[in-house]
Amino acid sequence: MARSGASRDWSIVTFLFAALALNPPVLTIFSVDVFVFGIPLLYLYLFAVWAIIVALVARLAGAGRSAAAEARDRDRRGAGHAR
Repeated sequence: MARSGASRDWSIVTFLFAALALNPPVLTIFSVDVFVFGIPLLYLYLFAVWAIIVALVARLAGAGRSAAAEARDRDRRGAGHAR
């Protein structure tokens, strides 16, 4: 399935964010002996970045449906009620 322009652009932005955020030079910034609520800062950072990446990919996957697919689903639901 071909992606729309906006969806493709956000896919690239998500990839670049993940590549930059999980790059070793950036990770060394958070590799210090600091604890937040008893959790090392590096682990907290990794978990937060992972959660953001998952949320962005889920948002992109939901936005990936085309208008034609949504119309086809509406037609199928409507045909089922007519029987």
